[in-house]
Amino acid sequence: MWKFITVMMLSMSTANADEVRAYTGSGTDLEAVPTTQGGTPEYYSVAPGDTLWEIAQAFLGNPYYWPRLWSINDYITNPHWIYPGNRIVFRMGSLIEPPSVELETDRDGFNVSGLDFAEVEVECGPDIRFDHTIEADKYVAPAFLREKRNLEVYGEIAKARTPGHMLSEDDLVYVKVDDPDAYECGDIVSVFRRVKKKVRHPKVRRQKYGNMYRIVGELKVVHKYGDYLSATVRESYQEMFRGDLVGPAMPIVVELEVGQPAGDLEGQVVARMSQERVLSSTGETIFIDRGSADGVRVGNSFYVVSRQDDVVDTKRPDPNMPPSVIGRVVVVRVDDYSATAVVTDASRTIPVGAEIMTRMN
Repeated sequence: MWKFITVMMLSMSTANADEVRAYTGSGTDLEAVPTTQGGTPEYYSVAPGDTLWEIAQAFLGNPYYWPRLWSINDYITNPHWIYPGNRIVFRMGSLIEPPSVELETDRDGFNVSGLDFAEVEVECGPDIRFDHTIEADKYVAPAFLREKRNLEVYGEIAKARTPGHMLSEDDLVYVKVDDPDAYECGDIVSVFRRVKKKVRHPKVRRQKYGNMYRIVGELKVVHKYGDYLSATVRESYQEMFRGDLVGPAMPIVVELEVGQPAGDLEGQVVARMSQERVLSSTGETIFIDRGSADGVRVGNSFYVVSRQDDVVDTKRPDPNMPPSVIGRVVVVRVDDYSATAVVTDASRTIPVGAEIMTRMN
């Protein structure tokens, strides 16, 4: 029967500083740090610029051992996020004594419990995480995809009373429209601008989703005069400018409970609101290639999976590899053939083209 070593939290007492040999990190000069007779220090103080890769190279002799450090430090929720001031205490173990690591920090005298090990059984099955239920919370999705021919535009912010270039809450603006009589005082309209042109499917290039627009605020109509609507800025989600487009009110906040994905549907991520290749954070807006025509509804969740070894598969994923869950998203807005979703969990970057699925086999 397969077993693995998991980390169990136990209470610890603070070690006497005179009895512990400490080494302070130098960010980029880890190999120069001396070690004890056993090959590792009693503990290591994380310095700015340090990574688990470098620490593994310095103290374990092989940078590819960094997952081992991560696995016995389950308080490190993300291997890219270790913080200066933390002290990683090494007791790497032997054939008769399992490895263990303790973490302390100098911040405000706070101490994190020590670590010990226990054997537990592992269930057979696919690599799944992020299958817990998240209680109802608010998710913000300030973007949408739309073909230009299907984009409903009332007009644009032509002028404003504020002397500055940027517009914000309570500013009075003037919206140039074709038919002012179509609006009444008190009407709410959204303000948006194009942030990306011609979003296409990452694999089926002939499949087009139009442009990406970011919703930057809301206006409330307070007066009509000639071809203009006078309106006040009711909400400002981002800086607004003269020239921004005005259209139907599009709420950007949805309150949902997120559960385990259900059903049997697969798809792909076709766009991210963030244009940077950084770790996808919870709350980021993405777009998927499944919509109401596929049965998708607001509140549906999907696993984001990877079939790639970052060391071996440097150019493209391996379609023959078993899928491994790297994130989860929840749908907050649905169109016919696409949907807007928000990242609720992520352990690594969720790139455009990433697979999504509701069932892990």
